[in-house]
Amino acid sequence: HNYNQIKNYVGSNVKVCAMVKADGYGHGAKDVCKAIKHADFFGVASVHEAKNIRKFNKTTPILVVGIVNLEYVLWCSNNNVSIGVSALTELENIVKVLNGKPVNIHIKVNTGLNRIGVNNVKEFLKMLKVFKTNKNLKLEGVFTHFATKLNDVEFIVKQHETFQKFIKHVNPQKVIIHCCNSFATLMFPKYHYGMVRCGFNLYGWELDYKLTLKPALNITSKIIFKHKIKKGETVGYDRTFLAQKNCVVGVLPIGYADGFDRRLSNNFKVLVNGKWANVIGNICMDICMIDLTGINAEVGDEVVLLGRSGGYEITPYTYAKALGTSPYEILLKFQYSRMNKINIE
Repeated sequence: HNYNQIKNYVGSNVKVCAMVKADGYGHGAKDVCKAIKHADFFGVASVHEAKNIRKFNKTTPILVVGIVNLEYVLWCSNNNVSIGVSALTELENIVKVLNGKPVNIHIKVNTGLNRIGVNNVKEFLKMLKVFKTNKNLKLEGVFTHFATKLNDVEFIVKQHETFQKFIKHVNPQKVIIHCCNSFATLMFPKYHYGMVRCGFNLYGWELDYKLTLKPALNITSKIIFKHKIKKGETVGYDRTFLAQKNCVVGVLPIGYADGFDRRLSNNFKVLVNGKWANVIGNICMDICMIDLTGINAEVGDEVVLLGRSGGYEITPYTYAKALGTSPYEILLKFQYSRMNKINIE
């Protein structure tokens, strides 16, 4: 649904690179890629991630946006995997190991993120000359990465102005120009060019500026034990929760080994039958406790850790605020190896 929403929004003339790096932002790259096998590109950070995709998908083009180790260049050539290149010396070394074999290249331009990418137009022009003298190299794309979102739109505009100084030297009819992340895709249609790269909005977590997105992930647990404690009793390791009154304690089979961060101890709420329930006591490796006082809930009832219940919702932003971090990190913190995963078509 989300991919189709994005594709319809940008139009048929604009490709969509579905960012599935970091195991599909924690959602499971294999499941994500199978659900959107009609994507124009899959975007990954490393050849290792590209290799995992090629185990079950042999055809969808893949773009590695990170630095590619030279020992993997020939594999990329043989497996329809495009390579992001950030410097002239890197490109020259790729030419040497290819030994005449073809490969698709996307030149990355640094416009202000100051991470990786070509820093000046002079070096960029020298890189373009390498393509003219090595016909096995195809300049498939030129791209950059924005450093900010809603909090600093002016810097996005500034980065784009810098980007234009580079892309004016290539033919947009022959080279895929791309600079938009999820936020810019929705907010700056003029910057779409030939392709947009979408991750957070693909998974339904980007704030809905233009589209009706659906979260692709819910995390729920169940109450496995329920008991009463008296005023003055404590809960959990190190006795960090002291009952100010008689309480009903619910126990959930999820802990920090599953990515339910220990710093949420006594500092977070989950949803039980449409009601907020405080996390009480220190979160354990495998278990956590919640306060069910005043909530009509029994053993076996569902508890929502990410998603909706009643008129309320817990999102990655909810966790990010509690932990002082990015909602992107939240999605990657949860470890699903011990959870029952249900794929809903």
